[in-house]
Amino acid sequence: MHDVLACRHINPAVRPDVSKTSLSVDTSRHVFDLVCDVATQEIGTTASRHLRRATDFLAAVHFMVGAGFHPKAGRTTVRLAEVFAARMAHSSDGHFPFSADATARELGLKRRAVFNHARYLRELGLLAYVQHGSKRNVLRTRYGTAWTSEHGYRGTATLFAAVAPRVWDEAMGRRIQGEGYSALYVGVTEAGREMAVAAAVGRQRERLGSRQTGPVDNSGACTPSVVVPQPRTSAAVDGGIKDRTRKRARPENPRKHRAKGSTGWSAAQTAAAMQETRWVQLHTWWTQGSCVRQLGFALRPFFDAGWAQEEIARELARWTVPLRPRHVASYAASEIRRRVNSGALFLPDGLVAPYRQPETSTWDDNSTPHGPRYAAMQATKASTYRPAAVRAAAALEEIRRVLARTADRTPAPAPECRIPGARPENVRLTSEEIAALVENSHPTVACETLWAQAEEAADYRIEAESRIDSWEYWPPAAPEPR
Repeated sequence: MHDVLACRHINPAVRPDVSKTSLSVDTSRHVFDLVCDVATQEIGTTASRHLRRATDFLAAVHFMVGAGFHPKAGRTTVRLAEVFAARMAHSSDGHFPFSADATARELGLKRRAVFNHARYLRELGLLAYVQHGSKRNVLRTRYGTAWTSEHGYRGTATLFAAVAPRVWDEAMGRRIQGEGYSALYVGVTEAGREMAVAAAVGRQRERLGSRQTGPVDNSGACTPSVVVPQPRTSAAVDGGIKDRTRKRARPENPRKHRAKGSTGWSAAQTAAAMQETRWVQLHTWWTQGSCVRQLGFALRPFFDAGWAQEEIARELARWTVPLRPRHVASYAASEIRRRVNSGALFLPDGLVAPYRQPETSTWDDNSTPHGPRYAAMQATKASTYRPAAVRAAAALEEIRRVLARTADRTPAPAPECRIPGARPENVRLTSEEIAALVENSHPTVACETLWAQAEEAADYRIEAESRIDSWEYWPPAAPEPR
């Protein structure tokens, strides 16, 4: 049995000052044996009770270290316990990982000192092992026979549980039910109730003592929410004028309102565009039922280019839309931009924003700050004959080959318009023919009927031109034999 009286030789300067951090109790009536056997420091074999709150753990640490139960425990032991208490908040069970390197950097100690003071806490019955750390590669166990060197290495960390020995519960006057790690705190004794009341009174006195007892300085300006209301008076505010005209509660130079996303179109231009959009909508099946205003805004590149409503409807009918889009205006704007940037649709420059092409880099040149570092890293990997480096080098060569082939490719020239006056160039009818067709057709004709008439008229004109250009004499056929 290790009695407290046998520890009077400990230097008082080594022990922490526990007068401000925990309740001073008489420890001469309590005895405690250090838990030096490693087998009794597990959560399944420990005699200490499980703690979940960091405040209880720190109170037990201050009591056990301040009582002098361990001859080598001191201020550094308490500092290490404070680091462990801060990590307890990340687990509902009060478990925390133990990293010797990270803890040594945080406390400014050496790894050996961290290990020693963690052992002191275990011997005081304040820590219990939940899981022992290991340097065995858990990834190799996880992947089994499929593990390769590219999966890497990962070890396991040591997990501790915060516990409190029975001597601390007895000193605090607590009644404990059960034994070991799963023991429960079920109540207090009469001495424990008196100590709890004294501790509460002490905390209340400290809070009252920290409050300001002198007069409050109200010389500064108060916020509008605490200004004392004053009674209204008819006295003059300035200049002795009683009834003066109130100034408008507005800034002298108000900012001019500008609509967000304004395009500069007037109301008359917008109304005309919506009228033409309505005609296009009636003659294009997949745009029917959508918002005319949104569709007109999406078709503004056509209106800015000077296209007529018949030409816009003709262009939209060529898009071969299989199903009705969920949002017609968004689809039309996106398709116009895609076709213009791909060269399938010809509009004046500046009406449609081009796609941004990022600068192409293979990451091994000096065009980026990571180029030299990446090249050095790949060279190091290649020198060690790593399979990943070989694959990366092969992929890099493939990228270079594709980029070189793309750079040498010349863009295809735009197709020439073979029909004078046709706009756009891919329409087979001229503007005059489209106007005549619309004038002669019913205004509410279906889209399929209108396009069928257009195709018939175009085929008739092309066939007539072919007969005029390539005329040949065909002799009469011989009479059929009877």
